[in-house]
Amino acid sequence: MAMLLGASVLILWLQPDWVNSQQKNDDQQVKQNSPSLSVQEGRISVLNCDYTNSMFDYFLWYKKYPAEGPTFLISISSIKDKNEDGRFTVFLNKSAKHLSLHIVPSQPGDSAVYFCAASAQCSPGTCSPY
Repeated sequence: MAMLLGASVLILWLQPDWVNSQQKNDDQQVKQNSPSLSVQEGRISVLNCDYTNSMFDYFLWYKKYPAEGPTFLISISSIKDKNEDGRFTVFLNKSAKHLSLHIVPSQPGDSAVYFCAASAQCSPGTCSPY
């Protein structure tokens, strides 16, 4: 008896987006590196983000589906270099001013727009989140 084997491949579309400060100062910017990422279901997804202001000390990742508001995923403070929460892990490299979000394993519901954001703990009136 002949048996047919089939394999289904699902490509996830992950679209990082960048957030820029409302000020015109390039010293206070957070930017994601790639405009889009295609990943097979079950594989690792890695989204990268760079920042320019060394005063940033708290970093957040958000996911946004079409016609919905952003949903918080995971965060990390500057005193850590790694934070895990379920399938999501964020890594922070302070010397390179770089952070990355790792999603393992990728699932169909991961197809969305992703945002990284940064903030600094400051006295009132001295700085604001970006």
